[in-house]
Amino acid sequence: MQADPAIIPEIWAETLSLSARSGYTSGRSTARKLRAAIQGTRGPRICIQATGVLSNACIGMKTYLLNPTLREQSRYIREGRCMQKAASWATAWPPVTLAALGALARSKGPVRLLDGNVENVTFADLLRDIEAHQADLVVINTGFPSIDSDMAVAERIKAALPEVKVAAFGVYFSLLEKEAMANRPFLDFAMVGEPEMTFAELLDALCDGAGTFGDIDGLAYRDSGGVHLTAPRALMQDLDSLPYPDRDLLRNDSYRLPHNNAPYTLINSARGCPYRCTYCIVGPYFGNRVRRHSLDYILREIETCVDRYGIREFLFWEEVFTLDREYVLELCREIRARGLSIKWAATTRVTSIEEEMLAAMKDAGCYLLGLGIESSSQKVLDLARKKQTLADTTRAVALCKKAGIRTMGHCIFGLPGETRETAGRTIDYMVRLGLDYMQSYCAVPYPKTELGELARSKGWIRAARWSQYDFGGDSIMDTDTLTHREVSAFRRKAFRRFYLRPRYLVKNLLGTFSLMRLLRVSAFGGWMNLLRKGKGKENGGRSRGNQRRHPMPQ
Repeated sequence: MQADPAIIPEIWAETLSLSARSGYTSGRSTARKLRAAIQGTRGPRICIQATGVLSNACIGMKTYLLNPTLREQSRYIREGRCMQKAASWATAWPPVTLAALGALARSKGPVRLLDGNVENVTFADLLRDIEAHQADLVVINTGFPSIDSDMAVAERIKAALPEVKVAAFGVYFSLLEKEAMANRPFLDFAMVGEPEMTFAELLDALCDGAGTFGDIDGLAYRDSGGVHLTAPRALMQDLDSLPYPDRDLLRNDSYRLPHNNAPYTLINSARGCPYRCTYCIVGPYFGNRVRRHSLDYILREIETCVDRYGIREFLFWEEVFTLDREYVLELCREIRARGLSIKWAATTRVTSIEEEMLAAMKDAGCYLLGLGIESSSQKVLDLARKKQTLADTTRAVALCKKAGIRTMGHCIFGLPGETRETAGRTIDYMVRLGLDYMQSYCAVPYPKTELGELARSKGWIRAARWSQYDFGGDSIMDTDTLTHREVSAFRRKAFRRFYLRPRYLVKNLLGTFSLMRLLRVSAFGGWMNLLRKGKGKENGGRSRGNQRRHPMPQ
């Protein structure tokens, strides 16, 4: 019995040997799947023994990857630690982690990826699409602020298609682990931590059909005995062993930058951060040691995006892009040497910037750097273990300006030590610093962070649901010196002060007016509530109201 080699992905085409044997079955769809995908008749599943990340590559396994936004719902970014409304960037992010899982699943059989952020589907549309794909496994991308709607979609899928296995992944499950599945009987699996290798091993186990999952690290799973959590998954050391995100699965033309409407994508160049800021979830998710892709890996990914997809705008997606000076300089040299006419942005720390590196970045196409500023209070910065000073910030912004690179400053209101005075001074500081753009957030007491533990111990948390843990939303945390309403009000005030300055409006909006630009700016303004005063008082009044405290959301 022979398999059609046309359906074997090229990446796994080497050193393959065929063996026919019974495999994991999925009741409703197995016979139809085998007839359609392999040989047109009933029979045992054909498996391929392969070297590489995946083994026992079942040709008949059909995987459906879902970014679960439905029509009329808010669009959310669900990419690693970045979990907020798409309107916070006035655009949707391409779900590159889903696409990376798709690259892994290709060796098992047909893969479909649906990004509800760009495909505008109803649940009926989604269900028809899953059925048309004859999916064995549906994998759902999740985030904290979207978790209620994410899980509502998962529950409806399981109710309509009970024989389909449903799995989920994301920071939500990585931080809450077994608890995240406890009251969700419609979930069969959840990936805890970095998802790729856990996903690859889960696919192997499903193909094997043995029904045993306890030896797959980083997995929460459900069986007749309840919910089980396996040993923690060790962080990947060789990121280059991963396949590139399969952008053939994405509607690449639908992901466009808000300022010029050009198609763009994310390049995940590194994972982890050596700093241990008290509020940050990067450590619990990606670890505190930086692991980088090789320069060759990154450059080949860029070249593929340019040559195959016509994408020339990129966001290097990592925590501290400029941490390794020599790496950055060599990357910039190679971009120029290979004649790559691209534009790109990145995020970094204000302590990791110097003039020569910025000049090289500018020459290689960098036009924007995101800077973690957080506060103008040194006390607040020190309590957050930020390990930077105001002088560092002022110098970094000045150097970027000298190099001709625009800056996006990020600040956080409501960290421990924040007062009405420090919050007001931070707004003044952000306005006069010379930034081109500004993003403002309220501190969120995420699980597995030092801030989360402190907030729980002090009874500061005012959230009733995990979906209120929204870094791009209103505050859910009182402190000893501010109420959550005051924190939210300062955040809104910061946006209004920064973006509604007459000089700023003339320079950045009216000077480059277009209808599409106005519409995108309006969407951004709607997200940040520029014109809404809110219920809290911005500069006084600390009434805590009669809301209950909720130390453990649902």
